[in-house]
Amino acid sequence: MAKTTRPAAGRRIIQWAAALAVSMAAFSAQAAWPEKAIQWVVTFAPGGGTDVVARVVTKYLSEELGVPVNVTNMAGGNQIPGIMHVLNSRPDGYVLLQEQQANSAIKVILKDLPFKLEDRTYGPLLVSGPNALVVNGKSGWNSLKDMVAFAKATPEKFSYARIGGTSFTDMINLVLFESTGIDVSKVKAVDFPGVGPANVAVAGGHVMLGGGGAGSVVSLVQSGDLKALAVSGDQRVGVLPNTPSAVEAGFPDLYLVNWYGVSGPVGLPKEVMDRLSAAMKKISAKPEFVADLEKIASVPFYKSPEESRAFVLKEAQLYRDLAAKYGL
Repeated sequence: MAKTTRPAAGRRIIQWAAALAVSMAAFSAQAAWPEKAIQWVVTFAPGGGTDVVARVVTKYLSEELGVPVNVTNMAGGNQIPGIMHVLNSRPDGYVLLQEQQANSAIKVILKDLPFKLEDRTYGPLLVSGPNALVVNGKSGWNSLKDMVAFAKATPEKFSYARIGGTSFTDMINLVLFESTGIDVSKVKAVDFPGVGPANVAVAGGHVMLGGGGAGSVVSLVQSGDLKALAVSGDQRVGVLPNTPSAVEAGFPDLYLVNWYGVSGPVGLPKEVMDRLSAAMKKISAKPEFVADLEKIASVPFYKSPEESRAFVLKEAQLYRDLAAKYGL
């Protein structure tokens, strides 16, 4: 018996030692993170608003973490290929997703998604930027209340630009209509492939209400072709200093803003996320970071990973409710 027991015991000791060595190596790797370049996946093409935010964020993250944080644009496919690239990657912190509504909260409107919203590791939120609500520069409406009064009284005469039906701009408009009693079944939605063409049409007098990220309308507002009635959320932005926030203008339900953060695959080590969170929190307080955000109509919006997850899931429920009511 002794001859057969000793080898078995020896094998167990060797297995335990091997497991311990693997655990120690994993812990060491996590504690040392990051040791190489990080891929920062953006699910939109270069040059757009999301990409511009990513370039600012990764510049400061690279400096803070001491390794390159490289933007990889994976556009198309309704953002799903880029999302799945990250979610299917090794959970070691070297492939991360720039998180935003289009990658998470708004996705709950779609059927047959290849992922569940809860099945990722949510990191901090870092940046937010409002949507602007714009009308023709020669419009007689000088406030959002003026426009809402018209649309509520004569919805059949009111038109607005729709960007696919499920974009963030569309969600802002639906929340506005829903919260103010504008009859969605009677207003006219005019479809456009993007906010650029839509706002050109508003400037030309072909549709009454347009919108988009505040930074995307600045030139047309400055030229007088568009008039910005409000920006969503509760903060004004420096590029539109004379435009009130929606909350300031008396529309508290329009608290929604474009937000940007980070997420990764399930199983991302806590040590990695703690290091990333500390870096992003530090960045959010840097005056030069705040100044760079102001140039692109954005502001710091730091929320911890726990706060971020709760925030995203709460917003997703709002979109589910809108989708159910309006058949999105």
